[in-house]
This record gives sequence, C-alpha cells and structure tokens, in this order.
Amino acid sequence: MGSLYVFMILFSSSLVFVADGSCPNGWIRHGTTCYHFSHDTEPMLLAGIACQQMDGALVEIESKDENVYLAAHGKDLNTYYFIGLTDLQEETVWVWNGSKRPLTTTGYITWRPGEPNSVGSDENCVVMDTHNSGQWVDVACHTSFHYICEKKDTESEIIG
Repeated sequence: MGSLYVFMILFSSSLVFVADGSCPNGWIRHGTTCYHFSHDTEPMLLAGIACQQMDGALVEIESKDENVYLAAHGKDLNTYYFIGLTDLQEETVWVWNGSKRPLTTTGYITWRPGEPNSVGSDENCVVMDTHNSGQWVDVACHTSFHYICEKKDTESEIIG
C-alpha cells in the first residue's frame, strides 16, 4: 500500500487544474468575452476612454451570434449603444477602433436600411439600435450615447 500512496502523491503533484474564468463585477460573459453595458452616456471619444480605464475597449462585433446576444441584452434598456466602429480617418471606410481592421474584413455587417447615410457629413461613429434588432446606425461622434465595452475573459487559469 505504501508504493501506491507514494505514486498517488507524485501523480497528484503533476496534475493541472483549470479554473473557470469570470468577468469583473458589472460585466457579463458571453463565450470568451466579457461585456460592460454603460449606465451613463458619453460622446464616442469619452466612451472609448471609459472602456480603456476598465481595461477594455469599445466592442468590435465579429459575428451575428455576438450581435444578437448584445442586442438582446441591450434591449432591456431600449436604447442605442456606441460600438467601436468609425469612418473618422476616411469617409465611408469603416474601421474598428481597437484592432484598426476595416469592417469589410470582419465578415459581419448589419446596417439598418438606409444606413450609413452620413447626414451632413457629420456621422462618423456607429451605434447599435436595440429598438431594431441590433442594427447599426451612423451618428455624430460628439453626441452622447450609452456604450458597450468588451475584454477577453480570463477563460481559464492553470494552477499547479
């Protein structure tokens, strides 16, 4: 019995335990990402700074599943949310703020019909319309809206 006991001690000391990650208070988890839906409103620049102060960034929506999830969650507040998409650098060339990837390379786009329309050439930022199935609308960046931040979850942690 002594050798079996020693074997179990040696074996157990080399085990790897995986702990589920979790999102900070005020954030919700979907897949491997944590999301924060703001309770306050800010212009786009300040919304981005607020996300950075929470170690995140304005959300980059990469799939229909992600957009549907965010729209459903945001629908509770029945409002518009800034997402991290702009054409500030070049008109009609939509780019995600954080990754600097053009919208055309991310594979998912869901403009509301008639959008983007750049009314007065002043609509260079994008909000998600939770009134309308999460479709996207271009808006003036200096207008204050709620916003969605995201950051990768600490999905798993190796212990031991």
